[in-house]
Amino acid sequence: MTMLDETEVEVWHNLYASIIEDADSNILILDDELQVITLNAGFYWVFLETYGIELKKGTSILQSMEKSNPGLTQLWRKRCLSALAGSPIKVEDEFEMDSRSYFWEINFKSGTLADERQILSVFSRDITIQKAYQKKIIGNEANLRSILNTIENSVWLINANHELIDFNKDFFKKYKQAFGIKLTKGKNILDLVLHNSPQLREIWKSRYEAGLKGRPGKYIDSYPLGGTVKTYEIKTYPIVEDSIVTGLTIYSRDITQYYEAEHLLKTKNEELLKINEELDRFVYSASHDMRAPLMSIKGLANIMKKEPGGESLSKYLNLIDKSINKLDLFITDITNYSRNSRLEIETSHIDLEALVTESIESLKYMEEADKVLTSIHVKGDAAFYSDTRRVLMVFNNIVSNAIRYYDSWKKSYLRIAVVVDEQQAVISFEDNGIGIAEEFQDRIFKMFFRASFESKGSGLGLYIVKNTVDKLGGKISVQSKLGEGTTFTIVLPNVDKSQPEGI
Repeated sequence: MTMLDETEVEVWHNLYASIIEDADSNILILDDELQVITLNAGFYWVFLETYGIELKKGTSILQSMEKSNPGLTQLWRKRCLSALAGSPIKVEDEFEMDSRSYFWEINFKSGTLADERQILSVFSRDITIQKAYQKKIIGNEANLRSILNTIENSVWLINANHELIDFNKDFFKKYKQAFGIKLTKGKNILDLVLHNSPQLREIWKSRYEAGLKGRPGKYIDSYPLGGTVKTYEIKTYPIVEDSIVTGLTIYSRDITQYYEAEHLLKTKNEELLKINEELDRFVYSASHDMRAPLMSIKGLANIMKKEPGGESLSKYLNLIDKSINKLDLFITDITNYSRNSRLEIETSHIDLEALVTESIESLKYMEEADKVLTSIHVKGDAAFYSDTRRVLMVFNNIVSNAIRYYDSWKKSYLRIAVVVDEQQAVISFEDNGIGIAEEFQDRIFKMFFRASFESKGSGLGLYIVKNTVDKLGGKISVQSKLGEGTTFTIVLPNVDKSQPEGI
């Protein structure tokens, strides 16, 4: 072994003393007789201010303590002897100074010098602030725990290894009730799934792994609980720290009542649809059955008009005929209203010119129909798609109105113009009939509205037209002047431009 000369020894001694003096901890070095070999200023002043004991090199620490604090002397003797026997000790001491509590962490540890002499090192540091933070953290944790346990729904947290970090009382209780398994922190949550349910284990494994990859999840599960089947909405939320997913929070709430209510509502809706279909069939059947005898009466009335019987009989028969026509119109409007309200839209290719012609032809036997000259002008060759039945219903109502409200003092006309392209069809019906007073024009599309007692319609026609156009996604507008005529303009979307003609 190389021996150090006196200069080198002095250098190392000064370095050693400097390290001890500048250390953040308070340092005390004792020999095997518990006499002070050295100490830094920090230990000196803390001991003096805390216990009123002045430590000096060469003095016995126990004798110094005995004079002012016998109880502390016994405590330190026990700690020092234990450390010298080879059992390091780490303790926390609390003391008061200036009416404040302070905490110190003290470490006792023995060592051996090069000459085989045994020494005892005592290191202490002020942990008052650390203890205050610990107390605050414990308090916050207690508050969070209280909040977690007051939540009526189940909450549990796992780490990246599927180990249970924490859970609330609701989850603990329901898990034990459902599976008979008592949850324990630190256990792998997948190992706490019933062994006879490998499929359930795989389901939850895939959910956890998806969440741990940063993808939040939402699931609906049903489990037997307390003799009944409960339905739960389960959501998973990744726990992210410094852009890394370190765990997963899982939240589960009982939605059994909502689920059952939704199922009941779905059942009721299906029943309602069935009732609506039956009602639609009833309306159609009833209107057909009502119209049949009306047509028979109308036919008989027409025959009786041709038989001799005087002008009075012909007059009454005309009144019967008008009443029958009015009732027939009302039945037709009710049927149209029912169909428009209940039946789904059926899209097909429409030849608008042919459909307008069909509407005019179907109404040519209507009273006064021969008094109105009709013309059709179509522009555009784009294929048009919409609901044929509904569009015909709209045309029939507007054409019949033009006939019903023609002006007998004029040479009456109805001009129908159609402009169709790939986006829409614009159809205008222009007549020179009696027109509509300006104060009524904002109400003509309301149900059962009649401009006067002399109105010939049911009050449903234009209401049905407006509702039908709305259902087709279109728009309708009116321009009219009393005594001059009326123009209805309808814009219908070309709803299925992509399909070829004939489909």
